[in-house]
Amino acid sequence: MTSFGVVVNLVYSLIPGCSCPILQTMTSTIHTLCVLNPTAGNGEPLQRWPRVASLMESFGITCDLLSRYEESPGAQVVRRLEQEGAGRYAAIVGVGGDGTHSNVMNALMAFRSSRPEITLPPYAMIPMGTGNSIAKSFGLDSHEDIFTSDLRRAVATIRYGADYLMDLGRLDQAWFVNALTIGLDSSILREHNRRKEEMSKVPLLRRLIRGNLLYTWCAGVRLWRQRLIEAQIDVDGNPWYSGTVVNLVINNTRVYAGEFVLCPDAFANDGLLEVVVIAGHTDYLKKYLLSFRTHPRQIRTMPERFRRESAMKQGKRIEVRLSRPEPAQFDGEELPASVRFEVEVAPRALRIKIPAEPV
Repeated sequence: MTSFGVVVNLVYSLIPGCSCPILQTMTSTIHTLCVLNPTAGNGEPLQRWPRVASLMESFGITCDLLSRYEESPGAQVVRRLEQEGAGRYAAIVGVGGDGTHSNVMNALMAFRSSRPEITLPPYAMIPMGTGNSIAKSFGLDSHEDIFTSDLRRAVATIRYGADYLMDLGRLDQAWFVNALTIGLDSSILREHNRRKEEMSKVPLLRRLIRGNLLYTWCAGVRLWRQRLIEAQIDVDGNPWYSGTVVNLVINNTRVYAGEFVLCPDAFANDGLLEVVVIAGHTDYLKKYLLSFRTHPRQIRTMPERFRRESAMKQGKRIEVRLSRPEPAQFDGEELPASVRFEVEVAPRALRIKIPAEPV
């Protein structure tokens, strides 16, 4: 404790029936509900849980831990909230990747819709997936090496992070956190899921070809096979785009596919979604090569300044009409093919924890 803290504690000790709030903050514990996805990130959450638990203990965080293979993370959380009540927990913590966080947030939104009188605790993320786009959009990661301890910072955010009211995108009765994609990126995801299932039967291949390497391979397989499609896009009820599309992204959080910033001005609390149109295969390559999040901003904004690699527009309601049925995905979850997609923003829909501790 600092010398200032010692003085304040001494003053409070002289007042009957009073205790020092600084000392209470340092010594008290908070109780949380943690849900760990054992299949996320090729089993990384399960392998690293002892380290997470140790860090939580050091920050005075206790938890009820849920981790079942046969039930979705969101279903586990809702069942526990119905049994114990939301007031028992200071935060709900997801340990996994984008799919885990999206699944839990969808479940929380559905739970709140059926129980509007209940105030939900904030949601905190321990990112341990392949891309971790949602967490990276808020400066969260889980790397640990001799230079950084991103995992410690993520765990500290559970207790000391700032509250942030985050927008969500809505498609029919489902909410997406990161992005909805139609076209090439959706085809790459389907190829990835199919290949991953095949390789799971061959232990050596499963260990050698996984994560970003598998995604890169699948992107190479699908890139030139993707056919162009005609699309008409309305934004907030006004016609905006009519022409060919190879890939379409409707973005909510800033980081996309783990390593890219397609919309440099995207903020997940501005009440707007960003729609990015990529017209052709060569444009697709240019857009992604220029959009690495580690590039300087001047490089990442080049596609918009030169206008041809992509087109981008912000809005609250986005309607997409296609010339043929095309599959889609949101937050890593496959969606059936359709010729029409109607998306709207749900502003300030969910309270999450974001880092207050500096990098």
